[in-house]
Amino acid sequence: MAKNVERLQASEAKELIRREKQLDARSNKFYMIYLFMILSLIYITDEIASTISIQFQANIVTEFFVKNMGMEYGAGLSLFSAIGFISYPVTLLIIFYRPLADKFGRKPFLVINSLCMGLGLFIVYLSKDIYVYMIGSTLMGFMVSHDMQCVYILECSDEKSRARNYAIVKAVAILGTLLVPLLRATLMQNVSERWHVVYLVPAIIGCVMSLFALLFAKETNAFLTKRIEYLKTPIEEREQCSKEGREQNAQGGILTAVKFAFRHRQLRFLIIACCCFYLASLGTATYSTVMAKSALMTEEEITLALFLYPVGNALFTLISGFVSDKFGRKITIIAMSCSALACYLLFILSGMFKWTPYLTGFAIGGFMGSYWGAGDTIGGIMFSESSPTNLRSSVTVINTLLNGVMGGLATVITMILLPIIPEKMFGYMYLGLTVPGLVGAIVIMWLFVGETRGLDLKTVTGTEWDKPKKIKEKKEKKKQHQASGIGLLDNPLIQKGFGNTKAA
Repeated sequence: MAKNVERLQASEAKELIRREKQLDARSNKFYMIYLFMILSLIYITDEIASTISIQFQANIVTEFFVKNMGMEYGAGLSLFSAIGFISYPVTLLIIFYRPLADKFGRKPFLVINSLCMGLGLFIVYLSKDIYVYMIGSTLMGFMVSHDMQCVYILECSDEKSRARNYAIVKAVAILGTLLVPLLRATLMQNVSERWHVVYLVPAIIGCVMSLFALLFAKETNAFLTKRIEYLKTPIEEREQCSKEGREQNAQGGILTAVKFAFRHRQLRFLIIACCCFYLASLGTATYSTVMAKSALMTEEEITLALFLYPVGNALFTLISGFVSDKFGRKITIIAMSCSALACYLLFILSGMFKWTPYLTGFAIGGFMGSYWGAGDTIGGIMFSESSPTNLRSSVTVINTLLNGVMGGLATVITMILLPIIPEKMFGYMYLGLTVPGLVGAIVIMWLFVGETRGLDLKTVTGTEWDKPKKIKEKKEKKKQHQASGIGLLDNPLIQKGFGNTKAA
């Protein structure tokens, strides 16, 4: 035991020296410029990896299910959706993978995630059947969910510019997805069977950016400061603190977070609102099928539409950020949800009535920007701002789980409907399934959820919205106590006795 402690002390002493050197090495005034350039390119790879399979959904289903298996498109899309559930167990590994960045640092995982996203894109490029495709797609999906570049942006920015920097880099990344329609028009040449080649260029970018991150990105100050503070604390003191704070540490964890959330009004209704909101997520993953099968757009028209898709997405993403800071979180969610409905309706009408494909692309981009602008606000910001510090990370995991569960439920519904609904009606079906979820989320947010803009995250307890209920409970308890005899001091005879005593 003593030898193990000595080895640990020696190892930590070496790491402490290394971490202190890393912290003191930040003197290059141009570092932040090229760091954000690297992060922007990595974010572009992330955005492409997040959306490229959606944009080529019709091509993928046609090749792997219609041509290879001889299925009807609706049945093939239903089976494709069902196969997607295979990746769910892999996604659960995030519970073990994500916390490693708190011990080993942000940089290793920025490099690993970027490399694996590029590798996943390359595997899809090589895929000739659905099995190889699912390996690459699952690898991409797992790495996309970590968003280590977002952590870098937030931890490398000061408090005054943090939100602005995040919004700018994300908007640049969304505009960077213009690479996809550009590649469709050049490498793919709008030939459906050549969709694989579009994956090659972002795969190369992801791998190259992982190398750049390895060579030029430095560890974040936030991690280094925290890690150095931990390494300077003696092992014995850490163990003692752990024993004394065992009960407080036990407050963390998903089970504790769920119990806490359902006991308090704000988080309880945020969960219900999220359940409604994520039921409407079908529209974010099916617009390629709607354009190809419902609107009967050609490959050339889809390519033209995808040129305007990032523009609409980036514009409405920026709008949601400014509205949130200016008018509050609730107004943002309600406004962006209404905007999402309007944009999706415009997308359907533009495609069905053969309006210009540029308008079709801009409309679906506006829907995506509006929908996820509201989603980031409700699931990321409001969940965090409505939770105490010791449970904040665990509570936000609830949002991730709700997204998966409700999105999976919506997928099951479409798996049943797709084989029996004509292809030309797919757009109206998705619109019909989107409306109830967004309307339900709007009603719940307006009536039952409190505003969180301007709250101090260091002092919020999660009980701020329970006060009226608690006051009522206290009054009822007081009446019960008085009825049981605790209110004897209100008796005139007792008061008279006390008065005589005072007079004496």
